[in-house]
Amino acid sequence: MARIKICREEGCQDAATTGGYCRLHYLRRWKEIRASKKRTAAKKLNRYIERVCRENPDDYAEVIKRDLQNPDFDSYIEDNFGTEEAELQFDAEASEEEIEEIIRRLKIEEGF
Repeated sequence: MARIKICREEGCQDAATTGGYCRLHYLRRWKEIRASKKRTAAKKLNRYIERVCRENPDDYAEVIKRDLQNPDFDSYIEDNFGTEEAELQFDAEASEEEIEEIIRRLKIEEGF
């Protein structure tokens, strides 16, 4: 029997569709989730740089340049420094008002 994941938001019993949240709570927490993803990306980059500097103290700049030119660099970073759950992407220029308007227009069925 298939398992349905429930939204992480306290008190919400809707099915989790994106990033562990239901659609409504994902939209409400979008900025917070986005900031968290940026912090995680910075941590991955720092771990990569520290490892390269530790393993190649004399020519770390050349190693980094060579790695950046490699077409498989993104998958290398994900494999060695962690991955994130794929999530919907929103336009970075979306304003708070636009997000609130989307939330207001969501159809909420009776009984929820």
